[in-house]
Amino acid sequence: MTAEKQMEFAGYLVVNSGTPDAFFFELEHGKVLEIGRKPGSPTGPRKLVLPIPEVSSLHAELRPSPEGWSIRDNSSTNGTRLNGNWLTAGQEYLLKNGDHIKVAQVDLIVNLPESAPQRSDETRGEDEHERTQLHIKLMTATILVADIRAFTTLSEHYSDQPDVVMQAAQRVFGRFHEEIQKQQGQVEKIAGDAVMAYWQGDEKPGFEHKICAYQSCLTALKIRDAVPQIAAGSDWPFAGYPLQVDIALATGPVAAGVLGAGKASMAVLGDTANLAFRMEKLISADRPGDVIVDSTTYEMVQDKFVFESMGSHAVKGRQRAVELYRLLALKT
Repeated sequence: MTAEKQMEFAGYLVVNSGTPDAFFFELEHGKVLEIGRKPGSPTGPRKLVLPIPEVSSLHAELRPSPEGWSIRDNSSTNGTRLNGNWLTAGQEYLLKNGDHIKVAQVDLIVNLPESAPQRSDETRGEDEHERTQLHIKLMTATILVADIRAFTTLSEHYSDQPDVVMQAAQRVFGRFHEEIQKQQGQVEKIAGDAVMAYWQGDEKPGFEHKICAYQSCLTALKIRDAVPQIAAGSDWPFAGYPLQVDIALATGPVAAGVLGAGKASMAVLGDTANLAFRMEKLISADRPGDVIVDSTTYEMVQDKFVFESMGSHAVKGRQRAVELYRLLALKT
């Protein structure tokens, strides 16, 4: 190995150790390593591709920092385990030489050079997961809320067939989750007939927040376009039901942390999340399926998308009116 190569070398993963299919995948200093089912972009981060159905498109990622390498599950469908423990989606866990990562049925063993920063053995143990869960991170994020219109009425109409309603909801939210993941977003929760997702940046707004706003707006348009496709599918059980989804996006400061224990997901709280939910309720009955954004999101991406001003609107819980914009299309 050349001196130059040694400087770049930051360790490696052993994939499927002890099997005929075992191979090594090298880590590189300062470069994020994505793990997922589908190949990444040639201009994007390096990616370990695991072409298995149980692996999500962007399942997890290893991230370098002065403290060492960490792993984060990106709200994958089937989760990620570290040394047998489920990871909390969106939370970063510092790695140590010899750690075992489980992605679906694929085993990954972490091998780090002796000079690399590593987690102290004193921090290992059952209480490590609990300490991690108490961590709260402040960040600026774009929040997306997508709500199925009149789904409660539909559920009541088919109250004797709850399994059919559940299957339909799974089909809708499954497609939404797919579109969100394609643009590097993370699903925070599904609450009844609504889904909330977020795209995060650092605490202070900057260029990366424009990227987050762009990705979230693009996702909103993809979801809007997917709705009629879902309703027109031969497997959609409610042929006479006009499937409509209202979408709202807001950008601003939030706090992210874990509420509860075990395999819990990252919770995102704050006025920005509340604003997105309240904005969605402003979409009128004569404009079903609208996508609306707040002024902060609009200012970040107005050169990338076609918008229509909706003027100022009073929002519950806010003293000042909020400027809203209707997102129409991606500029060509």
